Amino acid sequence: MLALIQEPDLHWNGLRLLSPELTLVVTSLVVLLMDLVWKERDSWRLGAISLVGLAAATFQLIAAQGAATEVAFGLVLVDDFAGFFKLFTCAALMVTTVFVMLDRRERKHRIGEYYFLLLGAGVGIFFMVGTNNLLLLVLGLELLSLASYSLAGFHKGERRSAEAAMKYVVFGGLSAGVLVYGISLLYGATGTLDLGIMSGAIPGEGAQRSLAAAIEYSPGMVMIAMVLILGGFSYKVSVAPFHFWAPDVYEGAPTPVTTFLAVASKAGGFGALMRFLGVLFVSEGAEISEAVAAYGLKVGHLIAVLAAVTMTLGNLAALRQESVKRMLAYSSIAHAGYVLVGVAAMSQPGYEAALFYLAAYYFMNLGAFGFLLYFSGVTGKETYASLRGMGRKAPWIAVPVVIFMVSLTGLPPTVGFPAKYALFKAALEAESMNLGWLALCLALNSVVSLYYYLRVVKELFLVESDEPAPAPQHSMATILVVLAVLTTLFGLWFTPLTEWASQSMDFLAKAG
Repeated sequence: MLALIQEPDLHWNGLRLLSPELTLVVTSLVVLLMDLVWKERDSWRLGAISLVGLAAATFQLIAAQGAATEVAFGLVLVDDFAGFFKLFTCAALMVTTVFVMLDRRERKHRIGEYYFLLLGAGVGIFFMVGTNNLLLLVLGLELLSLASYSLAGFHKGERRSAEAAMKYVVFGGLSAGVLVYGISLLYGATGTLDLGIMSGAIPGEGAQRSLAAAIEYSPGMVMIAMVLILGGFSYKVSVAPFHFWAPDVYEGAPTPVTTFLAVASKAGGFGALMRFLGVLFVSEGAEISEAVAAYGLKVGHLIAVLAAVTMTLGNLAALRQESVKRMLAYSSIAHAGYVLVGVAAMSQPGYEAALFYLAAYYFMNLGAFGFLLYFSGVTGKETYASLRGMGRKAPWIAVPVVIFMVSLTGLPPTVGFPAKYALFKAALEAESMNLGWLALCLALNSVVSLYYYLRVVKELFLVESDEPAPAPQHSMATILVVLAVLTTLFGLWFTPLTEWASQSMDFLAKAG
């Protein structure tokens, strides 16, 4: 009788913990339903409904910040680490939704699926970053991927958009197979899909055993599994040599979709990767075993090499681009390498630096794609040449652009400077890893990036053009000015972001 009484309470408690996810699911269904009801009418109302749902989920997430870690239905972890990426995702989706609503080149009828897919992708990210169960992680990743494939090819009549979707599907399917195969090998070696049990923080039962035992008895299988899993994650965050899809997909997809892929989707991939590595190799439970700690250092060195290759390749390739959108695609690859510097440190300070950098990346990269959307809506082009002389003709938008470019380079007084310095410091302080060479590589690549970011400034202010001044887009300009102000404000006062990153490290203290 007591069990019958308690079971409904457990279900209600699980649903309560999943209220942000349920809010997004309900919002997406309402959007889809109302799109069918309103048919060919203006989709502005559907965007407004999406914003209301995202705002509601955001308030629910903020209310849950700082609470003790809880588990919903034995699968979904509700902690501050997951909360960081969920809030990040909601904030990015709200800006992306506004970009869709303000995009002059986007048709305004029958695009309800646009908002439905964006919300569905957000739900996928929520489950990716909030679980220790590798099966649910893969399901979340696939939900995000399927929505992203459709969004990339949303402009079905455009060859470039169709090509982007096709490449995304092919590379995405291959990477998903690689990731699942790696997870299956890890399951075969440990007998469990739960990262907490693998790390040794939670006692296993029956055939389950910790990663330390698997390393001792099946080192070859564990090695292959780790390489395959890292390969699957590397695809999602566009790390070399798994980055080939990113430039073509970013260029061919609608600009708001590219914004989502470069900001929210990439952050979600990093969240899942950091939880996977953190629970197994960095948490207190993993540190009990010297064998696992030593293995974690080897994984860290591999990630360090990937970070160096990724940031160098991304920056060098960006130098050669004539399309600003393609330049930002390669820039996004380079920034993935920067974030990996913090991950490679395999320490809590390194993880905090990575989260801080992702928070800074939110403001400056959303602003960068926003300015591209602004000018492409006026000129119909996305090249450097289309920006010529626009700085003097549209100073209200050109000044924020300068701030975004300076921040992406990592120069003061913008938020990019303290964020990049935090990564540099984390690499130097990782004494057991000897990552001084990686810190030097980070600094040199930042110098290289200065050229192509300031080329945007040069075209805006130092090159004359006979093109007429663009018609002002007050709503878009307001958003970009706000992002520019925040980019500068957090460059001068970055304590809230560093404290938020530090608070989000709760999952390292308790692997379960």
